[in-house]
Amino acid sequence: MTVHPLRLALLTRNLDAGRFGTQVTEWFAREVERSDEFKLELIDLSSLPLAALPRRIEDADAVVIVTAEYNHAYPGDLKTAIDAVRRPWYGKPIAFVVYGGRSGGLRAAEQLRLVFGELHAVTIRDTLGFHETDFTPTGDPIDQTTPNAAAALLHQLAWWARPLRDARANTPYPE
Repeated sequence: MTVHPLRLALLTRNLDAGRFGTQVTEWFAREVERSDEFKLELIDLSSLPLAALPRRIEDADAVVIVTAEYNHAYPGDLKTAIDAVRRPWYGKPIAFVVYGGRSGGLRAAEQLRLVFGELHAVTIRDTLGFHETDFTPTGDPIDQTTPNAAAALLHQLAWWARPLRDARANTPYPE
């Protein structure tokens, strides 16, 4: 039996050079590419027309959102993007890679879990959270166990993505 790789949308807010979020996104993208479970599609919200986002999410089997924590939550432009998609989130597994704030971005992830619960998505419990001091100037995590945590997150995401992909293909999500 051939198992096709899962399509993973890695959704980030901005890939401008010199930003910590870019560093985190690029590192995580490398981790995804090391995995044989996913085919990566990087989505930069700053360069994608909002009208194109629903189709990109619809086509994905799973989504990882990379975002900063702002004011104990997540940025408004991310909320706008999430709301622009609506139905393609239904039955979709989602994981979070977050950064910033005293919590290393974990408060953003907690707020996002509430939003995605309303959108009938399945959020992965484990989250990767970072402070700027967690990375070297060359863009690698200082903690040598961080790649293992990324691999575990991706395995959990794949575990959810396969059966949910099949369920969405075989049975429309209930209205």
